[in-house]
Amino acid sequence: MTGIHTGPVGSATTPADPTGLPLVDRANLLAEIRAALTATGGVLLHGPAGIGKTALLDALAQHADTTGESVLRSSPTAAEADLPHLALIDLLGEALPGLAEDLPDHLRQALERALLHRAPAPGTPTDPLAVRVAVLEALRRLAQRGPVLVLLDDTQWLDEASRQVIAFAARRLTDRPVRFAVTERTEHTDAEPAMGRLCPPAAREIPVGPLGERGTGALLRERLGLRLSGLTLTRVHRVSGGNPYYALELGRSLAAGGSEAALAADPARPLDVPHRLRALVSARIGELPDSARQSLTVLAAARPGTDLPAAVTEALAAARRHGVIRQTPSGTPQFSHPLVAEVLLADADPDDLHAAHRLLSTLTADPVEQVRHQALATDRPDPRLASRLARAADAALTRGAPGTAAELLRLAADHTPEPDAAGRRLLAAARNAAAAGLPDLARSCAERLTTAPAADIRVHARLLLARLLGPDHPGAEPLLAAAAEDTGGHPALTAAVHQERAVRALHHGDRATGMAELETAEKHADHADDPDLLVELLAQRAPITLLTDPARGLAQLERGARLAAGRPLTAAAVFCHQGLAIAALRTGDLPRALDEVETLRDRVEAAGRTEDLANVLYIAASVYERAGRCADAFAAGRAAHDLRERIEPSPGPARVLGGAAELNGGTAERAARLLDSAIRAAEDDHDHEWLAYAHGLRGRVELLRGHHPAAADHLTRCLAQLRRMEFHDPALFLVDADLAEALTLSGRHEEAAAVLADARERAGRLGRDVVLLGLHRAEAHLAAATDPRRAADTLRALLPDTHPYPLELARAHLALAHLERRSRRRAAARTALQEAHARYTAAACLPWQQHTATALAALDALEADPTPTQQQILALIRNGATNREIGAALHLSVKAVEANLTRLYRQYGVRGRAELARHRD
Repeated sequence: MTGIHTGPVGSATTPADPTGLPLVDRANLLAEIRAALTATGGVLLHGPAGIGKTALLDALAQHADTTGESVLRSSPTAAEADLPHLALIDLLGEALPGLAEDLPDHLRQALERALLHRAPAPGTPTDPLAVRVAVLEALRRLAQRGPVLVLLDDTQWLDEASRQVIAFAARRLTDRPVRFAVTERTEHTDAEPAMGRLCPPAAREIPVGPLGERGTGALLRERLGLRLSGLTLTRVHRVSGGNPYYALELGRSLAAGGSEAALAADPARPLDVPHRLRALVSARIGELPDSARQSLTVLAAARPGTDLPAAVTEALAAARRHGVIRQTPSGTPQFSHPLVAEVLLADADPDDLHAAHRLLSTLTADPVEQVRHQALATDRPDPRLASRLARAADAALTRGAPGTAAELLRLAADHTPEPDAAGRRLLAAARNAAAAGLPDLARSCAERLTTAPAADIRVHARLLLARLLGPDHPGAEPLLAAAAEDTGGHPALTAAVHQERAVRALHHGDRATGMAELETAEKHADHADDPDLLVELLAQRAPITLLTDPARGLAQLERGARLAAGRPLTAAAVFCHQGLAIAALRTGDLPRALDEVETLRDRVEAAGRTEDLANVLYIAASVYERAGRCADAFAAGRAAHDLRERIEPSPGPARVLGGAAELNGGTAERAARLLDSAIRAAEDDHDHEWLAYAHGLRGRVELLRGHHPAAADHLTRCLAQLRRMEFHDPALFLVDADLAEALTLSGRHEEAAAVLADARERAGRLGRDVVLLGLHRAEAHLAAATDPRRAADTLRALLPDTHPYPLELARAHLALAHLERRSRRRAAARTALQEAHARYTAAACLPWQQHTATALAALDALEADPTPTQQQILALIRNGATNREIGAALHLSVKAVEANLTRLYRQYGVRGRAELARHRD
């Protein structure tokens, strides 16, 4: 997978799924909890309110229901903490009638009284020990019928009588299949929980921590259908502290109030904290004196770690007493929760907030931070301040922080009195925000420019908005039409519009229109004498030219790289260097490909170009895979997946990359799940390129599993999509050999031969000798249909000692092992399998390493050569006889025929009668 056509980034909103609420971003934690329950019989989950402890118990209960485990559950509240034995009623109330007859009379009566099923006799107290023993015996009786899972939620509200009884039972049930999962609310995840005695003695205490930013974004998508990205997601995650309840409340407020756009336009704007969250902190803040509130406003407006003067910190003593702030280990004050700071900023008097920023501007030596605070300390236009902000933005860019530069340029535009200069600064802010992977900020800045006085600003703003919408959004075409009308015949602007139209045509597979638009754009760019624009156009033309004329395409990429040398790094320059890496990769020049992509990755990371980094990581993963460095491919692929999931409107490309990563260093099962999701997303988006890659990788999963017809179906779809886009280079995506192999092993020999002939013609025409080993491997499978021994000998003679693509050489040895096995040369098959296994191990390609290890174990378990009876059965199978007909012909029972067939399946490594019938010695 080495296509280099890239898509735009942006945010989108998808409808929420009203059915089912699966846990989000908690798979590893849930697995840890289940393992602890299995190992120790108990687990105590603790953490702040809203962190997701109850949701984890819900997941445990749901899983227990599917396995037939009995679930007993209690969820007390603060109002019930003084009601004795209420938790016991929750746990055993419904089960008691079915248990009563199994308990001795005195225990049954004690339990019935405690659970209010029987009124106690007047003046006759119930023995507490009898209740404890009765509950213990009841749980033991339940455990005799099957495993029991006891779920105790919010145990800080558990009544004391129930607490003592459950603790008594938990200590004495370690020899029974009774497991306890307990939750307790603690102020922080590092706080000491107190309810461990409600679990068996060896139980584990597991803190439930916050979600990561990616998990917060996934939660909002899953629960609310709210797709946030960039600064907005970062803000929601930070303010919520990763607390799922807080994040959902903030997300609902954003969705209901429509404040997402306002927040994107002004990243310094406080979030609209809903009443239910505000009530959690307002009471404590309201009790503070004015001096403390003013100091808290300064603390809320400051960057973390700011050294505040004594006048501020001394006034915070009251806030510390009220639990509003706490001291960090380094001694600096910190809010007890980020939500407190957001409420303070939202409620602060504007004059107080301006004063806080003025003070903070005097406390920092960082010129960028200093000028930012100065800008936030006033609302009035100030050309000098605007110039300082613009210079600070330049400094931020030299530090590789385009996101910071975007914020500073937006502030500079707001403080610039002259409209044209303000518009150009705002356009620069939008472009830097897009480069930093902040589509919400980029969109909000660009939207303000569609009515700018200068035509070139309006054109570039509309083109950026169209790119942020994505190639399939219906709102893009009106933007392009308005941009074209605004060009006024200016060559550079006209070229830019034609360039954007070319991108869209190529995305939809219309190469003729796309190339025509690019040629027109290049003519206008020549008149404009704009090197950056020429680099962009070369970056777009070269990948297409590479498909039909590799030498010319390579020359275009090298020209683009030369034009970009010494100039600031742009997306087009990145694209040219990516193309050089890919061109080297397709010819088998792996040292150059690795050097190009690793150098480029360092430059892009240093420049802080998030969108470009997502593309470079994708190319890096492809290069590492072809180079046989699967651990590096897995790491780069996962990083590309995570980054694209965050910044792209469609999940398709990210999940393709995640699936590819799993095929290098994960599991076939996870790869299949990701790729199935990618296929659905790409089909919905009509994204032909990523759909092709998704089907191709899904086909590899089925080859790995040995499901050859399914593999052939996916790989056929992949090749069809590539042909639809006129991608003919057999080294672009290594599909031809895999498809021919899958077709052959599915009995579709004529189709396999046609695929191989076509691939050989294209490889010869384009000089792609590097793919020939794969074609040799597939041709050997095809030749084995008539003579497996000759096919094995031919393939063995063609195997080189080394190959630019180490995994292709490993696959060839694996194919040889298959052919030797079919030839019944088990020693040779074992040698070939051992070689394949060693090569996959050296490459750290975990799924195929496991596959070859399993194949070696199966080979060692093979039976002796077929008996004469089995040879007769094999001949009759090939003639189409049924088991009953075989039994009649050979005077065997049907069961005896089936037993012999099972041995033949194992011996020949086939999966059923159809494959056995096609097998030839």
